[in-house]
Amino acid sequence: MTFPLDAINATLDRLSRHPFYAGRLPRQVTCADEFAARVPPMRRNDLVGEMRKPGFGAFACPQAVRMNFSPMGGGLVPILHTKADLARINAAAGSQLSACGIGPDDVCAVTFGYHLFVAGLFYQSQMEAHGVTCVPAGPGEADRTAALCRDAGVTVLAGNPSFALRLLEAGMPAPRVFFAGGEPFTGNRTLYDAVRQAMPETQLIDSFSLSEVLPVARTFPGGEGVHVFDELLYAEVMDPETEAPVAEGERGELVLTHLGKEAQPLVRYRTGDLTLLQHTAPLHGRRVNLPRVVFGRTDDMVKVKGVKLYPSELRTVLLGLPGTSGSHRLLIDSLNGGDRLTLIVEGLLDEVARETVRRSFKSQTLLSLDSLETVESLPEGPVMLDERT
Repeated sequence: MTFPLDAINATLDRLSRHPFYAGRLPRQVTCADEFAARVPPMRRNDLVGEMRKPGFGAFACPQAVRMNFSPMGGGLVPILHTKADLARINAAAGSQLSACGIGPDDVCAVTFGYHLFVAGLFYQSQMEAHGVTCVPAGPGEADRTAALCRDAGVTVLAGNPSFALRLLEAGMPAPRVFFAGGEPFTGNRTLYDAVRQAMPETQLIDSFSLSEVLPVARTFPGGEGVHVFDELLYAEVMDPETEAPVAEGERGELVLTHLGKEAQPLVRYRTGDLTLLQHTAPLHGRRVNLPRVVFGRTDDMVKVKGVKLYPSELRTVLLGLPGTSGSHRLLIDSLNGGDRLTLIVEGLLDEVARETVRRSFKSQTLLSLDSLETVESLPEGPVMLDERT
């Protein structure tokens, strides 16, 4: 495992004097294990609580030049960046744009939202910093946007995959590169295949970011999954229950540490996202890979047959599967002193689809279904019912 010791120690030394982290962090560590053992994880509630104090509390930053907002804790929380933060983000994103062959001859249409939230301006800024002409189209008005893109000679598109399909149906020529975001993409084979069919020659880029940690990872040419921008971040995966690091390739909660961020620096920040991490040979300078991006949340974990099960990851099993609406319920009860798993799916599944569900369930959860049932209409209720006695 590659541990960025110098960058981590520079971060610890600087933030040990930060109002939020003073007294919480060591000045330096010697390895990844010591970092995980001595630096307590930070939860989203810690960030929300501080940002709701007058003047943003310990995260006050007079040098901030951009303020977006993100829904957290039942309201909108400010997300701050300084001029230097934005320059670092644009430089990291720019190296990925170069890897994709994007440059000043390109024209990019951004169809993410701009109002308050971060995605639209995030893509526009990095494109402009890279010398790319940018069309801030925003979402909606597919017919008009398609015509504008056609007239402007758009070669790069950034937006939701489902809206990209509408643009192509409305007459927009397929772009040379498409940056997908806002909804599961490579993890939704039906949607991904539809986009691939509509753009057979287009370079498709998946991405993962959080408003408070931007960007996290992106597809790089020649690789699979998404590679972490490790010049900006140190990524770990830990057991959400014990907070201990998990072995490489094991699923757990993604934990992120900013390297060098000035406004709202986050150290061992628990994202709540379920993923697995692996290290690869260098790919355009990056070694840290999330091969399946994120596939669930770590909330409401239960143990079944001795294995940790996360209800939200069941969505991945059914995502894009023909014959089902995606609605489902997992019933856990007892049989002969052990646990029994029954998955109830809304829709009609033929034998091939049923076997696909069984295989996907075992691959995703490491558990085998005892029973798979289908119903025409699933009554409203929880995703999981635990009826063990």
